[in-house]
Amino acid sequence: MKNYRRTLACLTPLLVAATVGLTGCGGGSTIAQPKPLTQLPNPEFRMQVLWHANGGDGAGKYESGFEPAVANGRVYVANSNGEVVALNLANGHRVWHVNTDEKLIAGPSVIDGTLLVGTRNGEVIALSAADGSKDWSADLSSEVIAAPAGTSKEVVARTVDGHVAALDMATGDRIWTVEDNVPNLTMRGTASPVIQGNTVYIGTDGGKVQALDLATGEQRWEQTVALPEGRSELDRIVDVDANPLIDGNTIYAISAGDSLVALSKNGGQIGWKHKVASENNLAADNNNLYATDMDSVVWGISRATGEPVWKQDALKYRKLSAPAVVDGHVLVGDYEGYLHWLSPSDGSIEGRGRPFGEAIRAQPVVVGDRAIVLGAGGEVAAVRFDARGS
Repeated sequence: MKNYRRTLACLTPLLVAATVGLTGCGGGSTIAQPKPLTQLPNPEFRMQVLWHANGGDGAGKYESGFEPAVANGRVYVANSNGEVVALNLANGHRVWHVNTDEKLIAGPSVIDGTLLVGTRNGEVIALSAADGSKDWSADLSSEVIAAPAGTSKEVVARTVDGHVAALDMATGDRIWTVEDNVPNLTMRGTASPVIQGNTVYIGTDGGKVQALDLATGEQRWEQTVALPEGRSELDRIVDVDANPLIDGNTIYAISAGDSLVALSKNGGQIGWKHKVASENNLAADNNNLYATDMDSVVWGISRATGEPVWKQDALKYRKLSAPAVVDGHVLVGDYEGYLHWLSPSDGSIEGRGRPFGEAIRAQPVVVGDRAIVLGAGGEVAAVRFDARGS
């Protein structure tokens, strides 16, 4: 089920699927059925599970911002029971495990030996990546459902009420806070901040991308990605919940309001715009952007022009994860725990595997020619797709 949140009136929160239609506060709904998987007659690639481990109970019933983090030969995962686990990247063996006794909902991210997680109670918690010991915690205004970002000196976190806060990396002390208006009805998730140099880039629930000064929080520029359109509040949702993807002097941003744009990093000017709606992070290679839209159609889009190169609808309504580019191919997970291996040139499905039997919602993390995959129930696997006969 897709999760929405309302700040006013009759739905608090409203739980609907991405394909639901609503009329007012008592509207009916229709839910499209996931496309059944068809057998691949002669798959060119086969999946190999290099290791499999248990990272706890995962997100449970919650829509979360949990994602695996990889650094210094370890994989770090967190779960809604407050646990954080470190695994050996080479074999999946557990290195350490701690229980924070907090209601975790996002992260971890790892910066210079520090793990950062967000909680449902509006906290950012910093842990040692070496052993999981707690360094500090900081109270923010509301739930932190996206992984915090950071540098060696600052931590930046976004809360669901539209606030962005910068904290001191060493102590957790507040440096600055900025606020943004939040529409009455929005998607459940939020974008994580992205830091480059002395600028923080963030997507907003109002369909914009903002560039903020890292030292002060002062806004350098703001650009609208999508404008609210349509008769119902659901139609008018324009959240930018995917993290801005930055490459060189270009920022790629995608909105639930049916808009994918290329922006200038320096001033936010729009280079091109294409109609596709998504709340999932983008992926890219040298030629294309890759997106999974609100109906779980996979798109390959030219980075140069914004024109579609291909789209793959064989996985429609299968609640796909954000894509990742692994060893030159496009990898997506689905609600049944399948991984699908797509050709970057035409989107054809060239391989498939099921490392575990639970939904894959988090974007796979790429490490060389393999991917680290996190299941909604806490299972973790390292996988690789090999050409048959190799």
